Amino acid sequence: MTSSSSLATALLAIYVTASLPIIYIAFKHGWKHLIGWIFLFIFCTLKIVASAIEMSSPYETGVAIVASIGLSLLLAAVCGALHESRAYILPKSRRTVDTHFAIFFHLLVTTAIALVAAGASKLSNTTLPADQVKRGSGLVKGGSFLLLISWILLGGVTVVTFLANSSRESKRLQQNGGKNLLWAVALSIPFLGIRVLESLVYYFSQNQSLNPVTGSLGLRVGLQVIEELVVTLALVAAGIVTRNIRTEVTTGNV
Repeated sequence: MTSSSSLATALLAIYVTASLPIIYIAFKHGWKHLIGWIFLFIFCTLKIVASAIEMSSPYETGVAIVASIGLSLLLAAVCGALHESRAYILPKSRRTVDTHFAIFFHLLVTTAIALVAAGASKLSNTTLPADQVKRGSGLVKGGSFLLLISWILLGGVTVVTFLANSSRESKRLQQNGGKNLLWAVALSIPFLGIRVLESLVYYFSQNQSLNPVTGSLGLRVGLQVIEELVVTLALVAAGIVTRNIRTEVTTGNV
């Protein structure tokens, strides 16, 4: 078994294990805050599929496409956790644009998914003429740039939330569960940043050492695998810890 296949086997086991509690977490957190957990579950499902494909066909082009769109789903999942944390930390009067921001952010990420998936599909097809390959390169670059904007927005709102949470008004209303979710988001932001910048550098430089399928295994683990695992496990851990958050808010046991 090659090193790449061994990594795929390990990731398959990890993401299968991580995906199971997400269903429970989504149920416990309720319909109102379901969207972020759905994105996280889809991300884990895609990683499971990609790992299974890589185990049988290490250089299958489908693996590259899945790797390309997975980051978008992870950003959307973190945004969902941030939106939920703000709902429990801040008073409604200070969340007047939250719904609009969430809709805009998910539209931005969805557009990025479409661009990156379409572009990666073209780049993985070696039979296409040069003009189509150039177009595919433009699509993935555009999608990667949108992911960078998404990450900057996510980081900015996270900082603003921490600052707002330090105010006297918010301290009276804050919930322990909301703070736990916010800390999980804060932990995720720098790791997402590394992953976004790595993707951006790869698509703009076409440095094959950063290729998500055929590139350096060490760089892949250090700049892709670890970052995605940290974010996923941080969200799952926070989701489990805050599984009774709705009950705590209802009963006042914070």
